[in-house]
Amino acid sequence: MRLYPITIAPVFPVGLIMLLFGLALAAVWMQYRVRRAKLGNTRALILSLLRLVAIAMLVAFALNPSQIATHVHELSPGIAIVVDTADSMGQSGGDDPATRLDQVKSLLTEGRFPLLRSLADEFDVSVYGLSDSLRPLESGDLARLTAGGNKGDIATALKSLSAQNSVVVLFSDGNLRLNSSQGQQLSALTVAMGNPKAYRDILISEVSAPALAFRGREVVIGIKVKIYGYTGMTLPILLQDSGKVLDAEDMRLKTESAELTTSLSFVPDEPGRRDLTISIPRQVGESIFSNNQINLTINVVRDKIRILMVSGSPSMNYRFMRSALKSDPSIDLLSFVILRTPSDILNVPPHEQSLIPFPVETLFLKEINTFDLLIFDNFDYSLFLNSDYLESIRSFVEGGGGFALIGGPNVYDEGRDRLSPIADILPFRFVEKEFYRRESPFGLRLTRAGAEHPLMRVGDDSSRGANDVFRFWQQLPPLDGLNLIEVEGSADVLLESADGVAWPILTVADYRKGRVVAILSDYVWKWYMGMVASGKGNQFYLRLLHRMVRWLTKDPGLEPVQIILPEMSVAAGQEIDVRIRYPGKDSPRSSNAAFSFSVFNPEGVKIASKLKPTVQPGEYLVSFHPPKGGIYRVRVETSLGKLEESMVVAGLLESLDAAPDHDQLKKIAASTGGKYLVPADDLLGEIQEYARKAERKFIEEKHLPIWATPLVMAVVLAFLSSEWYFRRRWGLI
Repeated sequence: MRLYPITIAPVFPVGLIMLLFGLALAAVWMQYRVRRAKLGNTRALILSLLRLVAIAMLVAFALNPSQIATHVHELSPGIAIVVDTADSMGQSGGDDPATRLDQVKSLLTEGRFPLLRSLADEFDVSVYGLSDSLRPLESGDLARLTAGGNKGDIATALKSLSAQNSVVVLFSDGNLRLNSSQGQQLSALTVAMGNPKAYRDILISEVSAPALAFRGREVVIGIKVKIYGYTGMTLPILLQDSGKVLDAEDMRLKTESAELTTSLSFVPDEPGRRDLTISIPRQVGESIFSNNQINLTINVVRDKIRILMVSGSPSMNYRFMRSALKSDPSIDLLSFVILRTPSDILNVPPHEQSLIPFPVETLFLKEINTFDLLIFDNFDYSLFLNSDYLESIRSFVEGGGGFALIGGPNVYDEGRDRLSPIADILPFRFVEKEFYRRESPFGLRLTRAGAEHPLMRVGDDSSRGANDVFRFWQQLPPLDGLNLIEVEGSADVLLESADGVAWPILTVADYRKGRVVAILSDYVWKWYMGMVASGKGNQFYLRLLHRMVRWLTKDPGLEPVQIILPEMSVAAGQEIDVRIRYPGKDSPRSSNAAFSFSVFNPEGVKIASKLKPTVQPGEYLVSFHPPKGGIYRVRVETSLGKLEESMVVAGLLESLDAAPDHDQLKKIAASTGGKYLVPADDLLGEIQEYARKAERKFIEEKHLPIWATPLVMAVVLAFLSSEWYFRRRWGLI
């Protein structure tokens, strides 16, 4: 028989209860004395005692007595088995060719007494995979588990597991993030996988390179290299651009595990995006080869735009154009004015002449590639430039240089010699019968192509309608002289004469990688004077020349299409979105679209991509999945030209440092109050010991009110009924 303790919880103050009990006792005593004379002592005493007991029990109910029943419950500890599934777990475990993840599977599920089953017989066991996130694994998932993903955050994982588990058993090689281990209440037993002494690898761990560089200035790239398992050898590290070696350094490996720093440098000779590769030759026995190489892109820009301008005579056109170009601090202008030709006869000895000879050989053979733009202003170059110089100019434009031809009566008529290299550059030919016309002034008219071309957006056109833009150009001062040409090839006429025959005044064209502009008049300076005379200032003229220079030198801000690459680094296998901004009318949603896009892999092969809609007008998303790492090119072609950008996609193992970091596992175990273990230890015994320490018990306590039981109520009724029975029998009722 089990006896339970009794407690009271009075519903009234104890003093009041005792007072009521005292009054009840006094009442019963008075009843006894009254009935004693009539019934005798024995019967009066029986009735008084029966009533006293009933009243005492009723008064006792106010004390609210209860029995306390207790029961002890024992909870089986929760054990969380966490398996690291990051990329590094796919590497060899050491002397054993099996991967580290396969070794974990073997420990958990194989053998005479599999660890997972042995623990599940005694404890509440759950299994999780950890890489980019912590995810629960079902019974059949463990066998199909593969390595992949970034380093897992063990601190976050322990925090999420602490609510339902008492112990965490972590199987990992130590390549984990431990952002914060303070305040962890969950013990972690860490089981170290992989053999640090047997691991061999050389990897480029960090590259510090500027995203933007200037042409002609040295670019220094800082490099950190980690070495595991190699010593006593010298390794070269190479900086290459499309297979061409730009720089190289030798590194001496003195210890088996070390981190070396070095730097490579080069001087970019032309603007544009440079796709560079830093690499170290593969070594025998390396665990990973792909992390011996890393790709990067550097955008090379001009510190200043270098312009060579040659004018056939000291004219007003030369004066105003030179003044406008010199006023731009981003332009480095070298200009020459021809004051006499080789056929002029001077009766002055050469040593007394103040004019310097025109340095054609230096400019057009030796230094031409140091310029970005070449301007011929009313210049008869046939008097000074032979075929070698002209061929050098064609090569300059073909390779990406800009060329501008300003008309006038002295411009050489290429119609006389269609085999000249300059004839290939110019997308027009002069009218044979009338080379230059100067009669009544020529009015201006903007063409449809000119209205869309970025070169002609010299005003604030955002708030103007189409008719206002055309009207603006018609109101400019007319030109007095004009070269008569016929456009050939893919040239666009942006401005033409408005009186009579529509003669081209301003044309543009692409020639291979370069660009060409032709202004067929030597009276453009009137736009400067005319606007100033009308009180509108010289900003129009300055903006026109500014935009002409930027368009010829391929300033990205003047491109009709913009390719915006992702800001964050991207990896193979991920979906990549590249934004394309093209506010022109030939959008990919138009029925007659002259807009196309392509994505090319590192081998130059076009891969699948698709266009996604956006809510922004004139903006589109090109989406693709790169299957591997390398430099990918995104190309957009429109009716106004094409634009191409390169982006680096990291490979799956390109920057992977898979060396086992057992010190990290020791740190995790120490910071959580756990223990560092190796597979050779008695894992089952160690885990059982920690789990049993974490066994939890709780006592269930129940309060059973005594007065609420039927037996007690029956006793009270029995006493009251007995009193009533005796009173009736003895004649009191």
